Amino acid sequence: MSRTTRSAGRVTRKPRAAATAPDPQAGVTLTLRVDLGTAGAIGPGKIRLLELIGETGSISAAGRAMGMSYRQAWLLIDSLNSAFREPATATLSGGAKGGGADLTPFGKTLIRIYRDIEAAAAKTVAEELASLATFLGTANPLAASKAPRPAKRGPRKTRS
Repeated sequence: MSRTTRSAGRVTRKPRAAATAPDPQAGVTLTLRVDLGTAGAIGPGKIRLLELIGETGSISAAGRAMGMSYRQAWLLIDSLNSAFREPATATLSGGAKGGGADLTPFGKTLIRIYRDIEAAAAKTVAEELASLATFLGTANPLAASKAPRPAKRGPRKTRS
């Protein structure tokens, strides 16, 4: 995943440094979603959106950094704020900076709790993930070696 920085109100992506040796487990990761019953769920997407709001001070900038519209980002944040007794974000009034959004203390706590759960789970299943990674490869060697057929060119034949 790329890291983001804020520069003059814009979020830019910095590519992560390339690893020197390929990691056989690089393609195997654990992704967690925590179901909250009727209140919905939280997962890596909503948590990353919260982190980006904390970094950028803006729901729209955070949404853009994740490739989503302001409306989609706002709906995700609204669902988080509605799911818990306390909101995870707070909007800031306009003014010299033109408003924005910020994390509440609960929002920061929510991120920390989710990341702690994620780290504990990954540590618990690390051996199993490594074992699973040993089975990675092409399921069908013939399918992987086949190059896609080029599109047909030229005039279409029509019936007379």
